[in-house]
Amino acid sequence: MEALGIDLKLLLAQIINFLILFLILRKLLYGPIVKMLSDRKDSIAKGIKDAELASQALEEATTNSKKILTEATRESDKIVTSAKKEIEQETQKRLTEAKDTAAEIVNKAKEQAKLEQARIISNAKKEIANLVVAASEKILAEKTSENDIKKAIEEIK
Repeated sequence: MEALGIDLKLLLAQIINFLILFLILRKLLYGPIVKMLSDRKDSIAKGIKDAELASQALEEATTNSKKILTEATRESDKIVTSAKKEIEQETQKRLTEAKDTAAEIVNKAKEQAKLEQARIISNAKKEIANLVVAASEKILAEKTSENDIKKAIEEIK
């Protein structure tokens, strides 16, 4: 090998130096770089997995919110319908009460009118009786004939 210009001791020293350098670099640089790349790979995988979980959670939350909104809409419709029925029933009840009260007032007014009419008729009969008595006294006080009495009775009728 000396003919080729290669010094065997120097080649062996360089191979040993290369192996020592290789082992040192492997221990000090390659291991931490590989570990750093592995950690980064794990971190990225974890980030992707977390993003997928967050996406699923978002979909579930959206689905749940739609269900809740639909249920709330149904419930509000039921409440509105129930309130309308209650209002209608209350209105009908009050209308019936008002009609009953009005009928009662009308009946009382009719009764009072009948009583007033009876009182007026009674007063008129008394007045007529008084007039008949007065007329009779006047007729009797005068000497009247039977024709005059019949005429007076006819006038009274």
